[in-house]
Amino acid sequence: MTSALLTEWSRLLLGTLARSGVEHVVLSPGSRSTPFAWAALQEPKLHCHSIWDERVAAFFALGQARLSGHPSLLLCTSGTAPANYFPAVIEASLARVPLLVLTADRPFELQHSAAPQTIDQIKLFGDAVRAFFELGLPDPADSALSGIVRNVAHAVHLARFPDPGPVHLNARARKPLEPSNAADPAALALRAAVDGLLARGPALTKGAALHADLTRASQAIRDTARGLIVVGPQDAHDRAAAAQIARLGAVTGFPVLCEGTSQLRFAADSPADTLRIDGFEWLLQSERLRERLRPDLVLSFGAPPTSGAFERFLSREFAGRRFVVAAHGVPDPHALASEIISASAARTAHDLCAALEHQPLRDAVERAAFRAHWADANRAAWQAVDRELARSSEHLSEAVAVRTVLDHMPDPCTLVIGNSLPIREVDAYVPCSARRIRVLSQRGANGIDGLISGAAGAASLSSEPTVLLLGDVSFMHDVGGLAAARESRGPFVIVIIDNGGGRIFEQLPIFSELARAPKLARFWLTPPVADLSHAAALFGQHFERISAASEIGPALQRAASHTATTVLQIVVEASSSRASERRVRADLERAAGPLP
Repeated sequence: MTSALLTEWSRLLLGTLARSGVEHVVLSPGSRSTPFAWAALQEPKLHCHSIWDERVAAFFALGQARLSGHPSLLLCTSGTAPANYFPAVIEASLARVPLLVLTADRPFELQHSAAPQTIDQIKLFGDAVRAFFELGLPDPADSALSGIVRNVAHAVHLARFPDPGPVHLNARARKPLEPSNAADPAALALRAAVDGLLARGPALTKGAALHADLTRASQAIRDTARGLIVVGPQDAHDRAAAAQIARLGAVTGFPVLCEGTSQLRFAADSPADTLRIDGFEWLLQSERLRERLRPDLVLSFGAPPTSGAFERFLSREFAGRRFVVAAHGVPDPHALASEIISASAARTAHDLCAALEHQPLRDAVERAAFRAHWADANRAAWQAVDRELARSSEHLSEAVAVRTVLDHMPDPCTLVIGNSLPIREVDAYVPCSARRIRVLSQRGANGIDGLISGAAGAASLSSEPTVLLLGDVSFMHDVGGLAAARESRGPFVIVIIDNGGGRIFEQLPIFSELARAPKLARFWLTPPVADLSHAAALFGQHFERISAASEIGPALQRAASHTATTVLQIVVEASSSRASERRVRADLERAAGPLP
């Protein structure tokens, strides 16, 4: 057996990944992964990123895949290193983001022998991955080499089709691990065989387009005057979906409820006759308005909306028909769908438009009246919001901070929204606009982990400015992700809404208990006790601390004007979010008047 076997086998493995569609590799250092890392660095089709913290690396790769729609490859050494990938693997699985994980492993003879950095890595991620491939040790047989090509190409395909998500490959390596340039006859023959396989390339499988019978849905839309189109989180890379859904709103006349992550809230090319409803979280919290705005039909696209009011409305009060469009899975947590349409959002919206455009829609008068009710209510909601923003601007409330940040976003740019309060406050306080802002969010498992790392991954693929909006606890949770920010191609701006801890708990039932026992609040609010400027300084990044609304716009402009990372800490009144929400709800309820 030639000493070049591991080198050539690794070259075939990484070369096949590149020829199967992988473009980016996120490397974390290690000894056992040396042959695979070396092969990745020698493959001209691959762009390699070096991130030492595997947890950060995993969310970085996840951010790349969210933006591109293509799987990035994670590569690390053996032992506990791959276990740090697990949170991002779970998020990728639940959010249906393609991701490839290649873990280096010790040879079989070192298992169960107390060898260092040796654990059982077989099916390490359990059911969180779409598939697991044990590639074993290198084998020079022609059938083994062809098998590697087939298995690797199949792994890349399974990361994207039929249900996108993470795929785990485990590859074993026996020392010596360093590259070998052996020129003995066996090595030359093996190199020629690998060259031939790479020149031919793998047999690639194309994902089948998903079709659906839309007869029942189109008939229901035609026959129903009081209908809504509801759009939850959508992939930023699928621009056709947002355009086709907006067009469907124009064709049907139905109001389109679009949250911040829908790719419809900020769109420059939405049809003028599409009624985008961006204040529906406020409207569905109002008992009086819910009665007037109750639909008979709901057509849902994307993942379930973030809106708690919409979730409660569906589960408690809605009794009409509901069609859920989902290319993958069943996004129907309350089992309230009348029918699941298993097809892509873009294709479904396009085909429904084609079916409806040349046939009359029934009850035109009632359809127009229902649409007008929603438009009037939506206008009233934003008037209440504007009154609150004017009222709370003097002391820099959280609502004012979020609105001001979004008002001064660069155009075009990528916005990454953190979970807990930021994503809800964008929905609550930022109306639709014609600016070109694509929105990324982490709504698979809805966690706050890895937000900086994921945004850095997205920023590594775009020369446009990337703005991450997150809370102070989320920032501290992933402060190590600042190291990955150096990979960004364009301006990368991290905006921290510092409200002194996890204030979302003030809006949950536990708050009434904490109000009676304030000493226990720290176990929920967990306010960071840290000077955040030191975190930015540690990684050589710009930092500004902001305490007035008038400072936000100029700071964002400065941050977006240079290709670097800037950390902006906006200090807001600690409990202002809860206070603002209560005042807007009360104001809107008064404006709604008595029930008819």
